[in-house]
Amino acid sequence: EYTTSVSGSSARRSNVQLSGEKCNGVILLPGEVFDYNQVVGERTAAAGFQSAPAYSNGETVQELGGGVCQTSSTLYCAALYANLEIVDRRNHTYVSGYVPMGMDATVSWGGPEFRFKNNTDYPIQIVASYANSKLTFQILGTKVSDFTVEITTETLSVISPTVQEVPDDTLEAGTTVVEDNGHTGYKVQSYRSVYDGDGNLISKTEEAYSSYRMTEK
Repeated sequence: EYTTSVSGSSARRSNVQLSGEKCNGVILLPGEVFDYNQVVGERTAAAGFQSAPAYSNGETVQELGGGVCQTSSTLYCAALYANLEIVDRRNHTYVSGYVPMGMDATVSWGGPEFRFKNNTDYPIQIVASYANSKLTFQILGTKVSDFTVEITTETLSVISPTVQEVPDDTLEAGTTVVEDNGHTGYKVQSYRSVYDGDGNLISKTEEAYSSYRMTEK
């Protein structure tokens, strides 16, 4: 299971809660793939989604369903800790504040997609709950052995924002105003380590590579 804290406008929190509810109760038989966009559906007003801030082509815009990436990211983390197979996952343009760097999963209607597979021998069920501005996903299955999963991340590089200076005749001489702080860029590799019930390492594999964009200050 995995829990994230939900912040932002009431519309954004509503979108997170609604998208979580749409995932709640889904059962995957062995070999079946969970498709987030297919399950949640197109983010429309008729479906109950509201307009809230979202990233689009690197810009912050008001968009129906803004916030649903927090839902997909929370479920992605739960799927990792359940040791399920990730089929499709892409990182955001910029670092997200609600999950650790390298552990987000962005989605948009028409793509990017988030999908994972029930690679166990038994059915699994997704259980979502929302309370006190926290979203929790649990993945229930049949226990056949003791194991734990550890997700670690390695920051491969940090790209500090370059500075672009733009003359402004309306300011007093010698005065500087910061209009945009920019974004620090990062390149991150995540790893999945699986341990048996006695704490012995069974496997350690590269999980995902994430590249977050730098923008100028």
